[in-house]
Amino acid sequence: MQLITSFFTIVHAYWLLAKWDWRISKQPYKKWKKYLDKRLYTSNSSIYCDAYPKQKYLQQTALFTKVTRHHYKPMNCLRRCLALQELLLSQHMPSTLHIGVRFSSEAPTQNQENSDRALEAHTWLSVNGFIINDSKEVVNTYTEITNKSRFFQASVASL
Repeated sequence: MQLITSFFTIVHAYWLLAKWDWRISKQPYKKWKKYLDKRLYTSNSSIYCDAYPKQKYLQQTALFTKVTRHHYKPMNCLRRCLALQELLLSQHMPSTLHIGVRFSSEAPTQNQENSDRALEAHTWLSVNGFIINDSKEVVNTYTEITNKSRFFQASVASL
């Protein structure tokens, strides 16, 4: 039974990665922005968190990571997180999406000022504050954006 469940999860994860890649790259931002700040993923987290210990989340994340490595196309962290979040939710395992930003660690050249450094972004998932698909060391280098919809709205509008 475990093998059948794993096979279904692998196929589902592969499909979700393709779905999110298509959605983000081909659809207008207005069609998928609601998923960045959707409360559905976390609204009932207290109901399920006792039923699914951290180990279960980590097992699903490890399997998902293997699928991601063998996907036909490399996926960035936003696509991976949205696909993993949907996969976990399909198993009644809610999680919280976090988006953080930082200035690039590259030192500015002589012709650049500090304000010319690139802004980098990163996403990760957590359950009750426990990071499930990244390391605390990486996440701590980013400043989390609390209002994701408004931040992305302003970012897209400036392009």
